[in-house]
Amino acid sequence: MITKRILVLANSTKHYPKSCVAGRELIDEGGKTRFRGWIRPVSNHDEGALDFVERRLATGTDAKPLDIVQLSLHSLQGDQIQPENWLIEPGQAWTQISAISVQDLIPLVEEPQDLWLQPGQRNDRVQKSFLLQRAEPRSLYLIKPEQFWFEVRSKTWENTTKKKIRAGFTYKRQYYSLALEDPVIVRKHFPDFSKAADGDVQIRNQVLLCVSLPQEFREFKEPGYHFKIVATVFELPA
Repeated sequence: MITKRILVLANSTKHYPKSCVAGRELIDEGGKTRFRGWIRPVSNHDEGALDFVERRLATGTDAKPLDIVQLSLHSLQGDQIQPENWLIEPGQAWTQISAISVQDLIPLVEEPQDLWLQPGQRNDRVQKSFLLQRAEPRSLYLIKPEQFWFEVRSKTWENTTKKKIRAGFTYKRQYYSLALEDPVIVRKHFPDFSKAADGDVQIRNQVLLCVSLPQEFREFKEPGYHFKIVATVFELPA
């Protein structure tokens, strides 16, 4: 069993009520606390998604973005696409140590050249073969986009209409439209989402985004895609 501390940067919806948690590791070095790389605690079921009992705090509540928590891990998974994945130690509650403010995230912002852009593919997906060619595999980033907005759309399929919301933003002058899996930001800006009108909804404040590359989705055993998501939207103070 390995004990680690992480700053939680995502607790995103994945096959509700299961979720995906990820964050940056903290270590003590030379009398100071500093950040190391990303850690994504995963289970051995449901594509690594965590049940509430697997991610609960000792207080019985759920870990939230900006919480600093201590948790028990079993081993590094060694996943080629998601090198941040650590298998959790089952039956161990997490402990909240403290929390930070949104402003404290500024020094942690990363600046990748792009978000897994594959030539000839839509900007919300990427193939495994392309990812395996990258020199430094990564499946998580904390970025600051130039612009951000919500994209609300209704689609009808087999006489059933469903409303969905995506994250629209520009990063290094490139437009992205990704699935939005942050339940907190959706509840804040769309308290009654079923009545939200279709269209683009601008957000007043600047934001930081935790973007993630989930596991590959395959259909009919054909080569599949990793569909990119925005796991968390952090609103910066005006």
